[in-house]
Amino acid sequence: MNEWAVTLQDADDETLSLTLAQAHVPALMAAMMHITGSTEHLRGAVRPAVIPLAEEEDGLTEDQRSEARTLALQLLRNYRDAGCPPLTAPDDAMVEEAMAYITGTPLPAEQQVYMREELNLFGEDRRRVAIPAANVPASFRVLIIGAGMSGILAAVRLREAGIPFLMVEKNPEIGGTWYENTYPGCQVDSANHLYNYSFAPEHQWPGHFSAQPELFNYFRRVVQSHELEQNLQLDTAVREARFDEQENEWVVTMQTGDGGTCEESFAVVISGCGQLNSPALPDIPGAENFAGMSFHSARWEHQHDLKGKRVAVIGTGCSATQFVPAIADLPGQLHVFQRSAAWLLPAEDYRQPMSDEELWCFRNIPYYARWYRFFLFRARGNDGLLPFLLGEEGWQGHPASVGPANAELRAAMEDYIREQCGDDSALADALIPTYPPGGKRPVLDDGKWIEALRRPGVNLITEPIQRIEAGGIRTTDGQLHECDILIYGTGFSADKFLHTMKVTGRDGRDLHEQWRGNPTAYLGATIPGFPNFYCLYGPNTNIVVGSSIIFFSECSMRYIMGCLKLQFEEALNTLEVKADVCEQYNRDIDELSRLRAWGSPHVDSWYKNAAGRVTQNWPGTHWEWWQRTKAPVPEDFVRE
Repeated sequence: MNEWAVTLQDADDETLSLTLAQAHVPALMAAMMHITGSTEHLRGAVRPAVIPLAEEEDGLTEDQRSEARTLALQLLRNYRDAGCPPLTAPDDAMVEEAMAYITGTPLPAEQQVYMREELNLFGEDRRRVAIPAANVPASFRVLIIGAGMSGILAAVRLREAGIPFLMVEKNPEIGGTWYENTYPGCQVDSANHLYNYSFAPEHQWPGHFSAQPELFNYFRRVVQSHELEQNLQLDTAVREARFDEQENEWVVTMQTGDGGTCEESFAVVISGCGQLNSPALPDIPGAENFAGMSFHSARWEHQHDLKGKRVAVIGTGCSATQFVPAIADLPGQLHVFQRSAAWLLPAEDYRQPMSDEELWCFRNIPYYARWYRFFLFRARGNDGLLPFLLGEEGWQGHPASVGPANAELRAAMEDYIREQCGDDSALADALIPTYPPGGKRPVLDDGKWIEALRRPGVNLITEPIQRIEAGGIRTTDGQLHECDILIYGTGFSADKFLHTMKVTGRDGRDLHEQWRGNPTAYLGATIPGFPNFYCLYGPNTNIVVGSSIIFFSECSMRYIMGCLKLQFEEALNTLEVKADVCEQYNRDIDELSRLRAWGSPHVDSWYKNAAGRVTQNWPGTHWEWWQRTKAPVPEDFVRE
């Protein structure tokens, strides 16, 4: 009996009818292929059509959805009444037809393998790199720095390959950003069914975009299920990593929670430190003079009672747009200081919980959860709105856009903001950014942000801050905005990669001196002069719109595992990317970034370093990233 039969054989018609009424129709129709052993039902009148910016994400009418659910109800009844026989395994042609059907977009032939890998329909895990255990040298050991999303991913892959490793984490718990950020309203801003490992899918997320506790618990479950604790050392921060050219190994100095230090050697170092882990505090005169309580949102101090207090929030980016609605009804007065408005990207389900009926479908309809995740990847994740963020040489349209599609997106997003503001045109004018959509990180929105700003006692202040005083914040118009508690929602020092440690490579070169505030790497992973040293979520691997950073990190880790495999197969002591290869790659990155909204010279954001170069974002497509990171090209490296 198959894994779904136990529940389905006991489901009465009423249960099936109630649950299917909330089923996601494209995923439901694709899942019926497994029950019927046919794709004939996919060729009828109910055909999804995902169109960017369309009001209905699946492109279906309510009548079409009802028709599809009625058909699925009959098919599930027949399957149940037949005793839930073994499912028919679809052949490749059937799977490919369903992949094309689910969003109504034919798949280019060259992307079939890429999409099938992402679908991971039967848990094939095609991103795993097979390395024969006999190829791994007896003394070979890897250090993973950080036990957040990327570090855990690295540990899983190394464990699968039988490669010895140690994972160290500076905090007393795993989780990285999902341990450190506990501010009210903290939640993921990628669809949750995309924000989990493809090899460890979670189908019972409580929300479409779940909150911090659920994310933290997910990563803790992955650590436990893959038995990573035995290779994990908490309360341990790396202070220095130095490459020993005589021994061809990394000598790493670590500091433990009790203040002690230790030194160990490793053949390879993998940094899973990420980008968004060092809170950025603005350089505002007088900040040290504030007499009240102040803290950064990423280090939320929960002991402070906000009720009835005068609270000031500096910043209106992603964190602030999450925690301000969550606390807006507590303070007696809430001042929100905005330096630059954020574009709002509509997401009606942003704070919606998953219903019991939806969760039932994920548990009990064969392969439904896999197809739902695949729909999200193709509809939202596979580059999403990237075509609307592309610049056009010599563009003479709206000055705060970079091309015709970008101007179209701008008009739609402006209408969205004005509609929410109603007759408050002054608020709308203040909330409409003066830069192109995609120039800075967009904020997912379900209406709660503007709703919070319109509450009694909440004030949006756009006048620039002059200084902070003992009693509050004084703006350039001379007004003092008194407050008891000051919360910095000012983001992170994203371009300061690995800044908490000293990294010394070949010939005694210092990584930070080599970078000089301009971090670069080849494919975000490997750096000339630093053999056997790799980064996950490194320079230019962030995404502005698309699936989730987990997709990019999984591709990166496959690339790193490919490097280790190459090293083992050729019995190499070291693998080091060639300087000219890395330099040409970054010239290409810069040229592409120049023609993206976030690369516009008129935009200042955390995507850029002090010199104005984009150090964070990957400017290509998901498909291009997948292609580039499938496996290392031996000729790109100095192999010794």
